[in-house]
Amino acid sequence: MRNRARIAAAVGAATIALCLTAPAAVAADTTPPTAPSNVRILDVDPDMVTIAFTGSTDAGGLKWYTVHNGSRSQATTSPSRTEFGGLQSGTTYSLTVRAVDRAGNVSAPSAPVTFTTPTWPAVTGLRVTSTSGGTVDLAWDRYSAMDPYRFLVYDAGDGEALTKYERMTLRGLAPGVHTFTVRGFHVSGSVTAASNTVTVTVPPRGTDRTAPSAPTNATVLLDEESYEFTTTWTASTDPVDPPSALRYDILQLWAGDYFTAAYGIAGTTYQGAFASAVRAVDPAGNRSPLTTTVTIG
Repeated sequence: MRNRARIAAAVGAATIALCLTAPAAVAADTTPPTAPSNVRILDVDPDMVTIAFTGSTDAGGLKWYTVHNGSRSQATTSPSRTEFGGLQSGTTYSLTVRAVDRAGNVSAPSAPVTFTTPTWPAVTGLRVTSTSGGTVDLAWDRYSAMDPYRFLVYDAGDGEALTKYERMTLRGLAPGVHTFTVRGFHVSGSVTAASNTVTVTVPPRGTDRTAPSAPTNATVLLDEESYEFTTTWTASTDPVDPPSALRYDILQLWAGDYFTAAYGIAGTTYQGAFASAVRAVDPAGNRSPLTTTVTIG
């Protein structure tokens, strides 16, 4: 009996010692994967490129890959086909790829692959559909090459107006010759080549050739409940016409130029699209300088 008790005590002590013994530490994975290789272009569009590459190897297993262009990066798990979007048309880019393993180790970059995105085709079929005094109606063909976020109308290369549609009415134009072109603006920020050119001669409306003063104190307020913008400004003055005869254009900044989003606003308040600038227009079509210093309230 005593031997049995001694054996049981010894077994119990060994069991306790075994339970209290710490497990052997597992070495942390600090080895990065091999670098991806053979990065190649499968397809390139004005705003997107499709690439493929040879995948990496890693003893602990891969998590994903990251495609890099400058400070931009995008994760992917597909070496055979990955799309990288948000590109500008007519622009040269260089991409590299890195591998990331399950421990978070990052490989060296692949060799870069360089490509140039094609440009969007130009808008076609620009035409004048009607004219009346300082008002000109334009139209152009439906643009099937992309889905433009806006169309930008230019007059002699300067911004004139913008629209979502394949038509636009330009108002309050000054007397003289106007040469119009249209470009499509893509959501990525790319702009198409210019359309064909159309020319319109606007006849004089009286003998007044003096422009009003620029509006001042332009302020934009945002209603956070309705998310509507309200723009206010101090009225312009004109040496010929009374303040009540003046109208105002609301302009927005697109592709580095100002384009009219709303023509002929009466008074000194406009509720609608965000305003980047305001100008006054008199009955003869004389336009004031732009008020581009807009306070955001």
